[in-house]
Amino acid sequence: MMRQIDRLQETVKNLPDAPGVYLFRDAQDHVLYIGKALSLRKRVGSYFTEASDTLERPLIRPMVEQIADLEFIITANELEALILESNLIKSHKPRYNIALKDDKHYPFLKLDLNDPFPWVQVVRRIRDDGALYYGPYVPATAMWDVLALLNKTIPLRKCRSIRGRRLCLEYHLGRCQGPCEDLISQQAYGDLVDQARLLLDGKDQELMKRLDAQMQQAAEALEYERAAKHRDQIASLRQMCERQRVISPRGEDQDVFGLAAEGGEAQIQLFLIRRGRLIGREIFTFELATETVGGLLSALLKQFYLGARDIPREILLSHPVEDAPLIAAWLASRANRRVELLVPRRGRKVRLIQMALTNAQEALALSLRSSQSREAALKELQVALDLPAPPKRIEAYDISNISGTLAVGSQVVWEEGKPKKSAYKRYKIKTVEGPDDFAMLAEVVRRRLHKAEEMPPPDLILLDGGRGQLNAALGVARELGLHTLPMVSLAKEEELVFHPSWSAPIVLPERSRARQLLQQIRDEAHRFAITYHRALRGKSAIRSLLDDVPGIGAKRRRALLTQFGSLRRLREASIDELRQAAGISESLATTIHDVVGAMSA
Repeated sequence: MMRQIDRLQETVKNLPDAPGVYLFRDAQDHVLYIGKALSLRKRVGSYFTEASDTLERPLIRPMVEQIADLEFIITANELEALILESNLIKSHKPRYNIALKDDKHYPFLKLDLNDPFPWVQVVRRIRDDGALYYGPYVPATAMWDVLALLNKTIPLRKCRSIRGRRLCLEYHLGRCQGPCEDLISQQAYGDLVDQARLLLDGKDQELMKRLDAQMQQAAEALEYERAAKHRDQIASLRQMCERQRVISPRGEDQDVFGLAAEGGEAQIQLFLIRRGRLIGREIFTFELATETVGGLLSALLKQFYLGARDIPREILLSHPVEDAPLIAAWLASRANRRVELLVPRRGRKVRLIQMALTNAQEALALSLRSSQSREAALKELQVALDLPAPPKRIEAYDISNISGTLAVGSQVVWEEGKPKKSAYKRYKIKTVEGPDDFAMLAEVVRRRLHKAEEMPPPDLILLDGGRGQLNAALGVARELGLHTLPMVSLAKEEELVFHPSWSAPIVLPERSRARQLLQQIRDEAHRFAITYHRALRGKSAIRSLLDDVPGIGAKRRRALLTQFGSLRRLREASIDELRQAAGISESLATTIHDVVGAMSA
């Protein structure tokens, strides 16, 4: 270990005194941590100096002990380093950097003005295709509220393509004007699109004024049915606006971050305020591992806004952050206007920060109470299963197949009483033919325990099933010399717990924390296995379906499988999306569209 540190210290001496990004790697060449620096030599050197304050953070020293190699990338300035750091973290997802969901999980609303009759669709990714994108919506419920209001008040088409379509139920319900059969001119439809843009831009007052004027015109022309429709539109808009809490009469766009930390855990609450209204909230939970409070908030900002298009003019923070001017400059370059990062000390903005802080503190207190409950459950489990200590790491396994076909296995991991999704694994069964769940489970457990040197065995293995599943896994453990590895199985329905040392299974008390924890882990293993099986089944169905389409070879079939992945998504794809995904002609895309449509009819 000392030789390794000495070698790294020698490498650090030769680093340039220039801005850039550094990557720490372990012996298996996995990226442990990515950071940026104004001076690579000084910043990286701080990790290998005993007198450095950096080493006092909880997980820095264990991380440093794993560093086998480092690499660096020189940039022209610190702003370039910040952008590169954010992109590399998103790409590599290092263990010791904060983990934040990719923005692709957040929904956007897309309005493609290149279409003669545009429609609003929900998407998860932004493409450079000239369309208008609104979002991301955090939480997603805010997006569904907006979409419901839009569908109720503005009768845009709902179908993906109007080619070859006929009037549907949406038209007869008054929620579409029938562009598929030329019942509305492109100019009149364009007026509806303008109304939708006002609503999506949050200019509801301007939209209500326009609708009110149209209502008056219709009434004066004695067109009372059209006037009544505009009246109902205005009523729906007002109802929606009343439900949104008005935070500021000035109508600012602000994101408000409040951070509370205690006991190595941090909770961050984000309030999204648009045009003075509170439209959404997001909650982030982190361990204070390699970052300080300010460093954690700084890292969150860089990751959160990396993929977001909607950057407000003001970002209010409960704590000062590292590199605030640099982050503000980066956000301004993305938004093409000034963006301020503020830590308010008085006035109305302080009250917004206090609101976010209060919610963060409440969430943290609830989480800490939950931690105590998890500890109690693990102690109950220790007693109930006669374990030497509370099981800090529990791994659960399950099998999913249909009569032996498309057989898969799942591994889910619980650490300290809560799921660790980054450690979940999925297995395709390779050695078992036919419906033999015991042999399939044995294969999965064997493949896991063969890696015991890389990843030590858990404190407890939980199997979904009864005595047969337990015996199959025990046989693998004995075969590999792991005779003392704790294992139990939990059977559904009666919730019987099978233990190697017990002659008969037992039932844990219904309300015991130990039973609830085992059920939760077992159910998660089952969910993870069946989700993977269904995904493979969907791809298999697509593959067999595409085999019958002339002109679709292996390369194009693979492109369609990669892009869509399920029959439902393939069925919902437009002809243009099919054409772009597989690089095929419009006529071939139309054929695929018709074949899939016929299958779902």
